[in-house]
Amino acid sequence: NFAVATDLKTFVGRMKKEYDKFWTPNRVSTAAKYGLSPLQVMTLASIVSKESNKTDEYNNIAGVYINRLQKGMLLQADPTVVFARKETGRVLNIHLKIESPYNTYIHKGLPPGPLCIPNEAAVKAVLNYVPHNYLYFVANHTFDGYHHFSATLSEHNAWAALLHAAMNKRAALKKAQTH
Repeated sequence: NFAVATDLKTFVGRMKKEYDKFWTPNRVSTAAKYGLSPLQVMTLASIVSKESNKTDEYNNIAGVYINRLQKGMLLQADPTVVFARKETGRVLNIHLKIESPYNTYIHKGLPPGPLCIPNEAAVKAVLNYVPHNYLYFVANHTFDGYHHFSATLSEHNAWAALLHAAMNKRAALKKAQTH
C-alpha cells in the first residue's frame, strides 16, 4: 500500500524492489527455458490479462501465444491492436492495418513492452503454462466470457463463424427493440 502523498521517486523505488523480489533466479530460469526475458514474460502476461477476465483460461491463452512464438507465427493478439489504436471497442479488419510496433497482426514476435501491468495470475500462467497444441482461440458464441481453443485454422474458423452469427443476431435483436 502507498500513502496518497507518496512521491514518484518513492513509488518507482518500491515498484523496482517488488519487481526484483518477484524475479527470483528460478523464475528467470523458467522464462529462459521458453526463450523469454522477464520483460517479455511481463509483455506476454499483459496480453493474456487483456484477453480474458477468466483467470482459469489464462494458461491456455498463454500457451497459444507461446506456441505461435515458437512457430514464428504472427501473434495476432487483439489487445495489441486496441493498445495501438488507443481506444477500446471491437477490433475490425480496418484496425488490423494500424502501423505500430504494438500491432501483432503486422509485426512478428512480442510488442516492445507490456500493454499494462499484468496481474499475477497472468504472469504465473506464462511461466507455468502447460504445453498443448492450440494455435487459435475465439470468444464463445454463448457470450459466457470464455473462449474456444483450436489446433487448426479450419476448426477455429467454424467457431468464429458461430460467434459472428450470434453477434449479428444479438445486434439485430437490439436494433428491433429500439424501433
